[in-house]
Amino acid sequence: MRKNREIKIWGVRGSAPRPEADHLEFGGNTTCISVDCGDDLVVLDAGSGLSALGRALAAGGDRRSIHILLSHLHLDHVMGLFSFSPLHNPKAEIHIYAQVASFHKLETLVGPPFWPVGLSDCPASVSFHELWADEHFSFNGLDGYTMAGNHPNGSLLYRLEFPDPAQTETKKSLTYALDCEADASTLPSLTEFSHKTDLLIWDACFMSDDLRPGWGHSTWEQGIRVRKAAQAGTVLMTHYSQDYSDSFLRIQKEKAARMDPACQFAKEGMVITL
Repeated sequence: MRKNREIKIWGVRGSAPRPEADHLEFGGNTTCISVDCGDDLVVLDAGSGLSALGRALAAGGDRRSIHILLSHLHLDHVMGLFSFSPLHNPKAEIHIYAQVASFHKLETLVGPPFWPVGLSDCPASVSFHELWADEHFSFNGLDGYTMAGNHPNGSLLYRLEFPDPAQTETKKSLTYALDCEADASTLPSLTEFSHKTDLLIWDACFMSDDLRPGWGHSTWEQGIRVRKAAQAGTVLMTHYSQDYSDSFLRIQKEKAARMDPACQFAKEGMVITL
């Protein structure tokens, strides 16, 4: 019998970690979310939260295949690779997915002289998979789709679909839409990409009052509008600016809940079940 998918939050910040007392209620690590797919573990981005995920996998003796889907190579989305303990486990099987022409850049970053051990030197079995925008990929019953994000240097958005454990003829889905500026030219395709998804994971890096056009990010207000237009089930806000304290985010969370009860704000350690 198929199990429900557990989605766990390991990092919620954008740009840089903020491990300070007034940021730890929501979390100080940069973006990382895991999706339990039974025989496979899918990881959405490799921010600093990936380190804690790696420690949890090592402590539990987890031997599943790990599929890391990178939205792009900005440091806040890959810094967790430096300390991801499964890379040093010779029994681990790790697949890394990213935009076409990313991997020589990633191997340059995670290796000398910036880091003593390169990805190709790690004992784990590491495979690279390059993806274009508007591409379909799959493994072990999971179907993935990509969309180009509106972000400096480019980004990929992901939609994941997998069988519904309650009804095998239908599918559950989540859409991962971080580091994408929801401007007028992007909104129609973004709404279509998210159509009737069960969970929309949204870039809430800025609030409306301090949104910075051209920076490649969005607001929770825009996320609610897309959720409604796309007829999505739940919208999960994350990738908060490092400048936003816990008290500030609590206020935003309350405002958003009044506007849309289907809106949630991510916290590190939160688990969502699909």
